[in-house]
Amino acid sequence: MAQSFDSIRDRVFDVVVIGGGITGASSAQHLAAAGFSVLLVEKGDFASAASSRSSRLLHSGLRYLAPPKSLWDFVKKPSAFLAGASTARKSSMVGDELARTLPHAVRTTRLLLPIFKTSTFRGWQVDLGVLFLKLIGRRKTPLNYVRRSSDTARGLPFVQWLRQGNQLESVVEIDDHQFHWPERICIDCIMDAERLGAVALNYTAAEGVTREDDLWRVEIANRDGDRASVTAKVLLNFTGVWTDRTNAMVPAGKPPKRQIVGVKGVSIAVQLPERFEGVGIAGINSEGDAIMCVPWGKLHYIGPTETVYEGDIEDVKPEDEDIDELIHEINLFMPGIDMDRSRILHAWAGVRPITYDPSRAKGRRMPFSVLHDLGPEGFPNMLTLTWAAFMSHQPTARRVVNAVRKRIRPSGPPRPLRHDGARDAADSSPPFIESRPEVTRAQIIRSVEKEYARDLVGILYRRTGLGWYVRIPEDKVREAAELVAPILGWDKDDIDREVDKYMAYVRDQHLIGDTDWAA
Repeated sequence: MAQSFDSIRDRVFDVVVIGGGITGASSAQHLAAAGFSVLLVEKGDFASAASSRSSRLLHSGLRYLAPPKSLWDFVKKPSAFLAGASTARKSSMVGDELARTLPHAVRTTRLLLPIFKTSTFRGWQVDLGVLFLKLIGRRKTPLNYVRRSSDTARGLPFVQWLRQGNQLESVVEIDDHQFHWPERICIDCIMDAERLGAVALNYTAAEGVTREDDLWRVEIANRDGDRASVTAKVLLNFTGVWTDRTNAMVPAGKPPKRQIVGVKGVSIAVQLPERFEGVGIAGINSEGDAIMCVPWGKLHYIGPTETVYEGDIEDVKPEDEDIDELIHEINLFMPGIDMDRSRILHAWAGVRPITYDPSRAKGRRMPFSVLHDLGPEGFPNMLTLTWAAFMSHQPTARRVVNAVRKRIRPSGPPRPLRHDGARDAADSSPPFIESRPEVTRAQIIRSVEKEYARDLVGILYRRTGLGWYVRIPEDKVREAAELVAPILGWDKDDIDREVDKYMAYVRDQHLIGDTDWAA
């Protein structure tokens, strides 16, 4: 890392990308493949914020065709229907693309959608919606759509738990898809961007941005105290919930307009009966927002909350009021689940950077992944992105490439990109944890040697995914620290400190205690 940092000092790049979440990572990969010289800087670890807290669902697009209250909403406001249809079409096409390009990272999940006599739409309307979705999306991945009457649906998981069981008209079954490990997708994009010639630096903050002679000068500093200055022809601010703060770094008579509103989402993971594995359910909560209970290996996660967040964006975690809200809402939706705090195995929280709209408290929900050109505001060749959908990262990155091409020419030739990341030869080392044999001791080491992990959270969550799937006991956390200590220069006191930091992190950020569980 130090060598890479020194090598970029005073260098001129075609593009500097600030922000190492999925949008920045995928954009850096696609730009490098198009022949642009790229620097990506991330002030924390790669994929450490909203990208690691996504809903993990690849929505089929069906939900975007549902009217807010009734079909008359679409009749009165055709633009709302057109926006929903456009989003549904894009969602359908994206789902097909990711199932094809990332088969190792996407899995099918069966989702139930109950339709009540009090719902804003009828079953036949959902039938039409599915047909419409197939036509406009030219969908190749089968939805395996079934709509069952209330009588024939009684034996399905969750149905007996529903609050309005006597008002149930029918139940839709549909195949959605799910990212089982979003951080790995982001890391793989970065590894491939690097293979294509990009420079990617984590724990490196952009501390100042100025405009000089038709170039953007960016002052960067890493956490070891090293500093450098680089210049770029195009500047991309893809910092998510930090977007407005990053924009404010640019000295100007008038700062850019506000672009995002942060909306906090919290989810909890629980263990349900074995017959519920692989099946989830989605509905509407008391506020009119979505509430879902989605399979996650052998567990299910419930969420998300939807609250405007004005707290410390450097320390987003599940709070008591978030947990109480989720318990209240899931028990309203499905009293039979009988949820309480004792059943929660772990949790997570994130803040989504939704496009700011002064007329909507929680921002403008459609369209997703809005690319903003700040040129008209006095910031030429500077682009930002709001309300980035994880599932749309590939088409969004292609749009970014097209936007950059309109401004500058690439300094190098194009090269083909890869979607599966860089991998070593077959790994025959022993599993690190017997219950997850796909993660080996060699992979623990590789995450530090080649994937820029600098701490145990980066290793055990973002590079190997173990933290999401199993409660890692403290002795195994220590073993991981001892494996990488020679590479990171940790002595015994450092190992003790890093283990304590990890255990504090899982208690604070994920509410993980001493209960054994495995997803």
